[in-house]
Amino acid sequence: VGLVTYFIYGGNCEIITLDSLRPGLGVCTALIEAVKAIAQEAGCDRLWLMTTNDNLQALGFYQKCGFRLVAVHGGAVEKSRQMKPSIPLIGEVGY
Repeated sequence: VGLVTYFIYGGNCEIITLDSLRPGLGVCTALIEAVKAIAQEAGCDRLWLMTTNDNLQALGFYQKCGFRLVAVHGGAVEKSRQMKPSIPLIGEVGY
C-alpha cells in the first residue's frame, strides 16, 4: 500500500518519492524508518528529500519524522516545470 524510492551516493541518501494509497495508517512513517535504517547501514551521513514550500501537509509530516527545513530554493518549481510541463501552475494551497 506504499512505495518509497531513494538513491544512495557519496554518503548521502536522498528520498526521491514517497507515496501511500492509504494515508493515516503509518505506511509512509514505516517507509521512512526503513530508509533511515538502510541509510545508516550504508554509512550515510545525510538523509534528505525535497518538496515544494506550499506542500504544508508534507512539510509537517517530514518534520514529525525528524527532518528539518534547511533551504528554500527560489524558482525551483519553475525550473522543474521547464523539464516537466505537467507540473501545475497553481500549488497545493491555491497559489
